[in-house]
Amino acid sequence: MTLFAGTLKTFSIISLIQTCHNDGSSGTIEFSRKETVIGKIGFEDGNIINASFLGIKGIGAIKQLILLEELDFQFNERIILSEKNISTDINFILIDCSRHKDEAREYISKIRRLFSIKYNADHVIFYEYRHLVFTSPEIFNIKYFEEFNGKDFTVVYLDKNIHARIELLFEKKILTNDLLMFMKSKDIGRL
Repeated sequence: MTLFAGTLKTFSIISLIQTCHNDGSSGTIEFSRKETVIGKIGFEDGNIINASFLGIKGIGAIKQLILLEELDFQFNERIILSEKNISTDINFILIDCSRHKDEAREYISKIRRLFSIKYNADHVIFYEYRHLVFTSPEIFNIKYFEEFNGKDFTVVYLDKNIHARIELLFEKKILTNDLLMFMKSKDIGRL
């Protein structure tokens, strides 16, 4: 039985967790994209006991889910996750994940400002994730990556402190030696 469903564009994961906790719910919130389930948060009597996201388990999974908005969710009380990979107090989880989200957003905002000032990019897109569901086969495994595909220049950078992946897609032939040297020097990590 699905008790509630929606999209993360209109309902935050923090609010979902608080609702389940306050109601003393047991069941699972499933997160999906294009009807493919990619993450879950399991509850027992209002406490989080399990979380997973694209192979990541525990609190780390919640930290990655919390950065996404392009996901649908539904809570189902009939799905009970037997594996317990979280035993942390829910208030600590909420504070830790909120801090992580704030740090990630601040970092991405700094990069956005930096590139809009330093380069006249006609089009810049930022993604925190690269996965089959989101466009690439990996997540959180590399520190630096460049890809060239004709008209676009793509940079993926993994920040060592907050573990947020960023993809920068530059169009209109703005690829220059200065840009390559700037990215390779990893000055972007010292903003």
